[in-house]
Amino acid sequence: MLEAPLQKELPSDSIDVAERNLKNQNYAPPRSERITQADDYLTAQEEWDAVQCVEPIIRRNTRSNDSSPKKSIGSIGSNGSCYSIKQPQPPSPPNLHSNVRISPHTDFDEVWDFFMRQDMSHVMDVIRPTMERRGVNGLIRTIFGPKKLKPQLLDERNLLFAIAQCQMDNSEPLHLQILQTIYKVLTSTKIDCPRYGSHWDAVGFQGNDPATDLRGVGLLGLIHALYLLTHEATLPLARDIYKLSHDQVSQFPLMVLCINVTRISLQTLREGLLNKRSNSEQN
Repeated sequence: MLEAPLQKELPSDSIDVAERNLKNQNYAPPRSERITQADDYLTAQEEWDAVQCVEPIIRRNTRSNDSSPKKSIGSIGSNGSCYSIKQPQPPSPPNLHSNVRISPHTDFDEVWDFFMRQDMSHVMDVIRPTMERRGVNGLIRTIFGPKKLKPQLLDERNLLFAIAQCQMDNSEPLHLQILQTIYKVLTSTKIDCPRYGSHWDAVGFQGNDPATDLRGVGLLGLIHALYLLTHEATLPLARDIYKLSHDQVSQFPLMVLCINVTRISLQTLREGLLNKRSNSEQN
């Protein structure tokens, strides 16, 4: 008589796992949980659509022998295709002529009007517009000396001496414009020159900074030259003097000469020797 085959007993923990798997197969999640899972799927799909892809592209570099692959960035569309994203362009190279300036010329009338509107009281106390002589010399000067200046011209005379006390100020645009006008008119150039440099020697200054030559006359030395260069009656004479200053035989520093003439003119005005001429011009 055949005996039935012996059945191998399974451990109790394996039976528990099998029972749980059987229950999970027959389990159906609630409807609300299924909706949440669908929303999570759609969210994941949108995030995947927004993912950027990187595709290696070989480009030939004409400037170097570097043949390393370049990367272009694109985005994956809803249909799975990649479309390129415009890359930011590198900054354009600086303009080589960005420092070139062409400022307009100024003239004597504009500069004189500027100083007429300025408050010059801070230098009026230090100017010496006349020569004071005492004793016998004072008596002789009163009797036989030059005529007195008309009262209506006293303010203009004092303003001239006040301007002679003003020094070059780089923060004042008009001061720089006076310098530029003198240089460009004499050299027949249109482009502004640097504030400092050896180029000032071409118009007769002694150093790289024209302000160092203005001792004793201040800005009046520049205004004197500006008057000579911006009036039609004196401009031809100024150009002839400039050409003569560069002559190999009679060369001389033009602006230094002009500043010395300004210094002599101030002393002559102080002594009253220009009063008669000034009074007649005022009439």
